[in-house]
Amino acid sequence: MLRTGAATREPALERALDPRLLWGVRGQSYTATIVVGALTASATTGALVAIGHRAGHAALPFAAIGAVLFQRDASSGAVGLVFAGFVFHVIAMFVWSYVCVRLAERTGSRALAALTVTAGNFIASWIVAVTSGRGLASELTLGDRLLFSLVFAMSLVVGMRYAFFASREAPTS
Repeated sequence: MLRTGAATREPALERALDPRLLWGVRGQSYTATIVVGALTASATTGALVAIGHRAGHAALPFAAIGAVLFQRDASSGAVGLVFAGFVFHVIAMFVWSYVCVRLAERTGSRALAALTVTAGNFIASWIVAVTSGRGLASELTLGDRLLFSLVFAMSLVVGMRYAFFASREAPTS
């Protein structure tokens, strides 16, 4: 019988590749980037749907993103354009999340990393709009872009808090 208390410690999980086990149990099955990326992609997608709905059509922001890829007008609202914009948005959120996680690990400040990545995204969106005449910055008002940036920054911070907390709690052997 295993006692718990100050003098004894509960054993950690066995290694996943232990041959005497029928099933291996891993301490953590995901990386911080996956957690932060999933949370950020879902939060910003929701924000873009709400912003697009207020602007007239929920798919408008995704059509604007897809318009950059296909060099078409975002007002056409073709299903393929919206789908491509959605997929590109999710991929971009995972890339930005990766950059943010690595920056937070280097600097030790989640908030500073999130603000830096959010500023980078805001500037990159503006550069795309200036050079191509398409993209989110060309379709959304400044207030909507600031709202999107706020949701983006907050979701990065919350995602990193959850991801880093979960990785500290999971025992490894």
